[in-house]
Amino acid sequence: MSDEKSKQLTALKRLTSEEDNDAALIADLYDDAITEVLDYTNRDKMQDGMYVYAKKIAKIAFNQLDVEGETARTEGGVVQNFELGIPTSIRSKLNRYRIAKVRSLY
Repeated sequence: MSDEKSKQLTALKRLTSEEDNDAALIADLYDDAITEVLDYTNRDKMQDGMYVYAKKIAKIAFNQLDVEGETARTEGGVVQNFELGIPTSIRSKLNRYRIAKVRSLY
């Protein structure tokens, strides 16, 4: 595990108030977030600056565990809307790491 990855995973565990029984779940969410970042940027390997955004995506996934599959919810007059995929604020920062794909004109 790279130094930056382990540093961000430790920070994620602190942010989520991780208990011992949640450690494996948080590590899995973080690995899934890394995969999402790599897919979005069309890269095979993470750059050091990209681990922060994977941490943010994993935190969002952790906070949305009980509402998977929902796009909106209304309870007691309170309306909650959930953004699908990678949030716009994170996508805009990941754009600088994206590698363009070459497409044929034909």
